[in-house]
Amino acid sequence: MVARVEKDVEPDGQTDEAQQAAKRRVALTRESILEAALRLCSPEGGGQLTFSRLGKELGADPTAVYRHFRDKDELVLALTDLTIQEGIDLARAALPDGPSDDWRAWLTVTSESVRASYLARPALAVLAAARTTASPAETHSVELLISVLHRAGLGVVEAAECYRSLLDLTLAMTQYTAAFSSLDPATQAKDEAAWAVKYATLPEEEFPLLHRSAPRLTELFRDDAEVFRMTLATFLDGVAARIERARQQRGASA
Repeated sequence: MVARVEKDVEPDGQTDEAQQAAKRRVALTRESILEAALRLCSPEGGGQLTFSRLGKELGADPTAVYRHFRDKDELVLALTDLTIQEGIDLARAALPDGPSDDWRAWLTVTSESVRASYLARPALAVLAAARTTASPAETHSVELLISVLHRAGLGVVEAAECYRSLLDLTLAMTQYTAAFSSLDPATQAKDEAAWAVKYATLPEEEFPLLHRSAPRLTELFRDDAEVFRMTLATFLDGVAARIERARQQRGASA
């Protein structure tokens, strides 16, 4: 005779498994879902966000997530809002006195903080860097950056144009870095070899400038952070020139 294995049944008629599942459903909140999703978007969490993986991370049925988020897009926008706020908080921690007359320092810190916040979760950077939430965190940050540039000497419209350019530069380069980091190591190594081997061995007589600059280009391939700093500095040099031109125009018309 085959022995039957009975499941423990509580007085209310539920098995231990059913009670545990019920507890998880009760504990599942919007905040706990967002925290779990952020973990999944990090390299440590596997760098891939799906509802099935999210359910496993939460110890719940993936369909339970739909009680808090209509679809994945709504979840991504909520995660984007959190990441924007985190970037703002990082900037404020670096410059606790807030925006000052040193507009360049504030824009640099803000841009680098937003980039750092996204790159902590590369999977989210790939999904969300091109999105717009129009949330309080986002709209207040836009107002703040435009005001920093306006106080520096730009007209409101020109300040808004520079803000938009700064944002696109930051997010585009961040998304690029995040996308590359998500490639498998073999593919990354193949791209690096293209610089380290193929470009380095181009014939000097045909490619004299590439031949001279290939070592530096290879270094920069390995260091997206340095390329970002260089690009940001070049952009801010252009903003500084526009601010100086605006000041001169005001002085001439006074």
